[in-house]
Amino acid sequence: MPRIAAVATALPPHRITQAQARAACEKIYAGNAALVRLLRVFEHSGVESRHFAFPLEYYHSNRSFEERNADFIEQGLILGERAARECLERAGVKAEQVDHLFLATTTGLATPGLDALLAPRLGLPPHARRWPLFGLGCAGGVGAVLRAGEVLRAFPRQRALVLSVELSGQVFSTRGAKPVDLVGAALFGDGAAAVLVGGDETSSSGPKIHASRTVLFEESRHLMGWEFTSDGMRLVLSQEVTDLVRRRLRPVVEAFLAANGLTLRNIAHCGLHPGPRRIIEAYRGPFARGGRASVVIRSAAAKQRRRRRPA
Repeated sequence: MPRIAAVATALPPHRITQAQARAACEKIYAGNAALVRLLRVFEHSGVESRHFAFPLEYYHSNRSFEERNADFIEQGLILGERAARECLERAGVKAEQVDHLFLATTTGLATPGLDALLAPRLGLPPHARRWPLFGLGCAGGVGAVLRAGEVLRAFPRQRALVLSVELSGQVFSTRGAKPVDLVGAALFGDGAAAVLVGGDETSSSGPKIHASRTVLFEESRHLMGWEFTSDGMRLVLSQEVTDLVRRRLRPVVEAFLAANGLTLRNIAHCGLHPGPRRIIEAYRGPFARGGRASVVIRSAAAKQRRRRRPA
């Protein structure tokens, strides 16, 4: 079974508190009474602070999508390289020993992709296989790790470096004036994370990837995503997400565990991608009934961590 040999994260230099973010949006949307009334979302989100690639003044300006996307590429490479180098150092592995580079992102566009631009900067061998993954959204990091694990089952002597790079700040535009744009401004930040996965016949030590499964809910396509406009990407985020989590999560998890001879009572910890407070509480419900897991929710970009008591 492939093993997770090391992990690392990288955050940009500008730490912004939620109070600062609210004050910035209050200034930006001063002429929009409907959005000003919704500013309370900042206090109710459960996020205390986030990190961004640029100071707040940058986001006040009316920058074009072309400018913001160019900055996404520049800053994404900086964050991705930092996370990758630290991950390799922690694992004691040289860049030339990496056989695969998986890179997930969904907040900017680049062709050649960030994977192609990063590989020579990191010193990866020219024959290293690159796997760019775009559009997985919140599932990008874990989706890339699972793909890496599946590849390394077929090539147990190889290693894969997995990167997730997101700069949500580059999606923000002063032209975005819908309630969901404000919600996005209250939740998301910038950051990168790296994972080194080693095949069974490498010297890697660490947690084993025992099994994986993905499930696509066809009826959920309208719940989350992007609208692509002449000014860039616009967030799609429905209030129905909470209900979907409550209804659909537990059966999927139980079926996956049963296929591997386990139940929820065998699980000590669950790592879940976070969202606003109501999403976190929706996550907790399915695991609180009949299990013993403590719920650990982490986000490198928002730098928030919450622990729940064992259920």
